[in-house]
Amino acid sequence: MSDKPSQPRGQRPTPLTNLVLVQLGVFVVFSSWAFGGQAPWARHIIAWWGSVGIVLFCLAVRHHRPAGGRLHPALHLLWPLWLYDVLVIVSCFNPSFRKAMVAGEASLMLITPRPWLPSAALPHLAAQELWQFNGLVLSSFNLLLVVSRRRQLRTLLLVLAGNAVLLAIFGTFQKLAHSTGLWFGRVPSPNLRFFSTFIYYNHWAAFTLLNTTACLALLFYHYKRARGRDIWHSPVLLGLIATLLLALTIPVSASRSGTLLAALLLGGALAHLLYRVVRRRRAQQVSSVAPVTVIILAVTLALAATGYLARRSIAERVAQTSQQFSESTDHGFVAGRLTLYRDTWHMAAAKPWFGWGLESYARVFRIYNTQRAVETWVWIPFYAEAHNDWLQSLAETGFVGTTLLALLLALPLRTVRWGRAASVVPRYLLAGCVLILLYAWLEFPFANPAVMLTFATFFYTAVRYAQLDNAAASSSSDG
Repeated sequence: MSDKPSQPRGQRPTPLTNLVLVQLGVFVVFSSWAFGGQAPWARHIIAWWGSVGIVLFCLAVRHHRPAGGRLHPALHLLWPLWLYDVLVIVSCFNPSFRKAMVAGEASLMLITPRPWLPSAALPHLAAQELWQFNGLVLSSFNLLLVVSRRRQLRTLLLVLAGNAVLLAIFGTFQKLAHSTGLWFGRVPSPNLRFFSTFIYYNHWAAFTLLNTTACLALLFYHYKRARGRDIWHSPVLLGLIATLLLALTIPVSASRSGTLLAALLLGGALAHLLYRVVRRRRAQQVSSVAPVTVIILAVTLALAATGYLARRSIAERVAQTSQQFSESTDHGFVAGRLTLYRDTWHMAAAKPWFGWGLESYARVFRIYNTQRAVETWVWIPFYAEAHNDWLQSLAETGFVGTTLLALLLALPLRTVRWGRAASVVPRYLLAGCVLILLYAWLEFPFANPAVMLTFATFFYTAVRYAQLDNAAASSSSDG
């Protein structure tokens, strides 16, 4: 794929570029405020708004078609998505369950589909999920087709990061008010551990991790642009405060795994920032004590404030963690999670090629669930998600579908000569994506539409930004 911008340098963005950026920005903001996109009514709106992104994709392909009638080179990166669509569409015509009346009640009965074709447990759910998935992916992919300036991408990042900071402030005040439901108690939450507008606190953690990397990317960009100015006369200090405010809501939300990943991210970023500050001050032959002290003081105050605000959540989670690890090895939390993963693997192994069908996990896993309650009467725990997106993908779409999803990420990365991409912006964005992919081994962040959309947006932003970096490096070397 060509790294060159699709518009001449100095030309204003086309109306189509503005439409793509506005559609995507509104998409992320709406889904994040609408309960992370998990309310049924929000999912319908997300699917239809994603269809607008699909229409813009078609317009972008036509408008930015290269000379000679050839296809846009970016389209060569989407063949895994087209094959994935074919896999799911075919499965919708090969159901593995049928509705039946059992003892006067409607039930689902397992039937034998054509074994050599992909199948779906409930075709209408698979079709709905595929519709939403294509809208999310193509709305984000449009960035590769129409954006010609890095400034446009930074503006998008600034809007999305600012939205996340507002959500963090909203969630913090909601937490301080001891709200028993979402929107300060106006909307009952199906999960007791919610935060801000997100029903599940680990989804908030994933969303926040991604947006924290966007804040860090902008922070380091502006610090580099400050040149001879110190941090007092640049947006760096304000950006640092906003970044800490956002990231430190993760422990306030009581997400344990998210807190560990946030500590890893912030620790690395802090070391990076201090290194940059010391190196610049030495180049200027001035002392680095003052700015380093200010940064460390700001971080210390932020940690102290977080410890105070999250003291109750932290105490509860520490006690819960201690109890979970002290429980019987046969019935404890760790044993239960490992059993869940083992049973999910057995589900995947039953249909290794194409899986049981998109959105089939909650229905099919009951067959493979071996967990039982400790009580004398039999109670089978219900799992709507596998708490491991990688295993759930294998169970639902098999090794073929999961490989296609992996290729959908791998192919765009190969279009960039990373050694010539000088900016840290794409690197921090990709670091956030890597953290979410790691998080997906322990939780199910991609079950949340807002998290999935933010992940796709930041991934394609990173790729396009690096491509434009490559183009700028080529132009300067040619000159």
